[in-house]
Amino acid sequence: MIKKFVIGSCIAIFVVLQIWCSIFIFYYPYVGIEVELSQAQNRIVIKELAPEGAAVKLDLKVGDIIQQVDGKPIGDSILFRKWQAIEQVQSITISRNGTDYEININKKSNIFYDMFPLLEEIISLCMAILLFTKMSHSKSARLLATVFLCASFIFMSLGASIRGDTIGKFLITSFMMLMPIVFLHFLVVFFKEKGNIELPTWMLKYLYGIVVLTLGLRLFYFQPSLTYVVYSYDKSITLGFSMFGFLINMYLLTVQYVKVRKQQSYMSSIIKSVWLSWLISFLPIICFSFLPQLLTGQRILNAIFTSWILLFFPISFAYLIASNQLYDFGQVIRRIMFAGLLAILPVSLFTGVYVFLFKKMADEKQILFIFIGSMTIVTMVLYAAEYWITRLESFLFPRKYLLQTALKKIARNLGTISSFRELKEIILVDIVSTLQVMGGAIVFCYKNDTEIIYEGEIDVSEVRQLVETSTLLDNPLYTCIEMNYHEAYTSYLIMTRKRTNTLLPKEEKQWLQLITSYLEVSLENVHLIRKLTVNLQQFASQLPNEAAAQDIQWFRKVMFELQEEERIRIATDLHDTTMQDLFFLKRRISTLAEKSTMPKGDQEQLRNMNNFVDMINASLRQSCFELNPHLLREVGLIKTLKMYVEKESYTAPFELIFEAMAVKFIEGKDLPTKRHIFRIVQELLNNAKKHSQATKVTFKIMESNQVFYLNYEDNGIGFSNKEGTQREIGASGLGIEQIRSRILHMGGQMDFLTQQGNGTIFKIRIPIEEVISA
Repeated sequence: MIKKFVIGSCIAIFVVLQIWCSIFIFYYPYVGIEVELSQAQNRIVIKELAPEGAAVKLDLKVGDIIQQVDGKPIGDSILFRKWQAIEQVQSITISRNGTDYEININKKSNIFYDMFPLLEEIISLCMAILLFTKMSHSKSARLLATVFLCASFIFMSLGASIRGDTIGKFLITSFMMLMPIVFLHFLVVFFKEKGNIELPTWMLKYLYGIVVLTLGLRLFYFQPSLTYVVYSYDKSITLGFSMFGFLINMYLLTVQYVKVRKQQSYMSSIIKSVWLSWLISFLPIICFSFLPQLLTGQRILNAIFTSWILLFFPISFAYLIASNQLYDFGQVIRRIMFAGLLAILPVSLFTGVYVFLFKKMADEKQILFIFIGSMTIVTMVLYAAEYWITRLESFLFPRKYLLQTALKKIARNLGTISSFRELKEIILVDIVSTLQVMGGAIVFCYKNDTEIIYEGEIDVSEVRQLVETSTLLDNPLYTCIEMNYHEAYTSYLIMTRKRTNTLLPKEEKQWLQLITSYLEVSLENVHLIRKLTVNLQQFASQLPNEAAAQDIQWFRKVMFELQEEERIRIATDLHDTTMQDLFFLKRRISTLAEKSTMPKGDQEQLRNMNNFVDMINASLRQSCFELNPHLLREVGLIKTLKMYVEKESYTAPFELIFEAMAVKFIEGKDLPTKRHIFRIVQELLNNAKKHSQATKVTFKIMESNQVFYLNYEDNGIGFSNKEGTQREIGASGLGIEQIRSRILHMGGQMDFLTQQGNGTIFKIRIPIEEVISA
């Protein structure tokens, strides 16, 4: 409750002060007349006219004698007694060469001179609120928010201060002294948080004490008889103390920078960034505003303009705290300096032309302003050119952008390549479409064989002949790049002419060379994967008696999982691509057939085509189910087998019978076990359709004494039961040996009885309680 009250009170005070200072900005113009008492004539004369004030636009000169202000003697003006300045007036009466003149202050002060501080105040206040609300958990963020708050008070009170308001001058001098000390406090906490670096803190209490002491002395601002005496010294004290505080910050940062300048670490990057951004922010206001005014009483540039750069430092810190990201500021500075060097020549020529054309009108200030302004603009344009060229590359250089985008996509997809089919579908298709060639191919030349995968329109027989005659690289019709060359094989990437019947340009050939550097590694990996797969298949076909080889359970498990993953992938591809294409084809044909202008004969043909598409779709749907029997999870093993056998009975060349006794324990087993049993039934039925020549096939399923029984019987031609029966593990179909392998993997047994001409019987037993999860 107390915290809310304090926050609410602070906000209310800030709003009141903002309204108070805004009244002076919008109601009174900034006159900008400083006066002094002439001891020789005992008269009050104009000492200085501020170039940003309204008085400089009137017929006033330094040395004019001030007689009256708003119709009253100048001695009665309280602002004159307090600040020795003429502000908040409507008219003044001056005496020049013995003649009196009445001057009405009907000119407005420079609007930019009033709007700049207001805009800077808004930016500072927004940054303070953002840090207070979003980063309140960080003490350094809260202190940085206080720095922004001090800056907002300075910018807020500037307009009222220069117009002679006592509260405005009290605020601006107090917060100018406080700001560097709060910033020093922030640096101490920031480096402690980020890198556990201890900066000296003993001086903070003394510096804060000085600020509080001068705050008490400024209460004399409200005593008119003492105001000018206190203010005349306080201006120098405020500027000197502010510069002293900035120098302390610079000293501490420089010491830390010297310590870490040659290190390559996280904290060295932070310190270098902080040091460089500090120099960018504070050197302009110190060198061009504070220091010249302190030493000579005159500023090279008004602080109202150099203060813009001052915001760069705390804003960069706010970004650093909020995003926790670092950039190489040294590199940024070098790029800006290089852009500045490039800008010198054109800016110098432009300034010279301007001076030549307007030599009677241009003064030194205008020439300096044009040169510095042009340098700044051209430097920033050159610096930003790289960024904008990158952003607009797709419009400025569409072909280059397309090649780069395709390169990124191909490089990203290369990591997923594991087979030659994927090499064609994922990579070769992209290369052909990007280069807009008629076709492309990847050729593998082994010792006794040549393998070609291709995409688009390319004469494969001609390419094979050119490879065999070793004339491929010199053929003018193709762009050929040799990729891998070693003892096992040699590979080539081949592109035809473009669809416009032109050769590939140099830029696209260089892009193709870059692609091949990526492809070389992927091709080698694909070759090794294929070689490993062949070796695994050979190993699987030479396994010992599997009933005794329990130590190869892992191998069975891996082989089964790989097979199922491939089946599921193929089923998904068919469902998501081919079946969807057929659906849209059917809808298109139906739309054409329904047109009233279509002849009846053509309509009938389209309906027949639609029926044929339905047949293809139904066949693909059944194939997808066989590849991925998803109903095992949804309805269970027995119902899935019944549905499968029922569908197969319509196309099978024999009578198909499926009998299932009371079974309940098998449905409680895991999905891989059910999938193994489904695959066994599926392969037995496929073998019967291909080889049995039977007229009747029977499946019987039952459970007894915690054992699951699956019996198969047909009246076909049978086969010769030899020990050397071919095993088909890893091939496209599942052979008897893989059926046996599945059964053994589940801890079961298989007996089969067959004789040529007398049919085949399989008896499979699987212990339900000892099923091994795949």
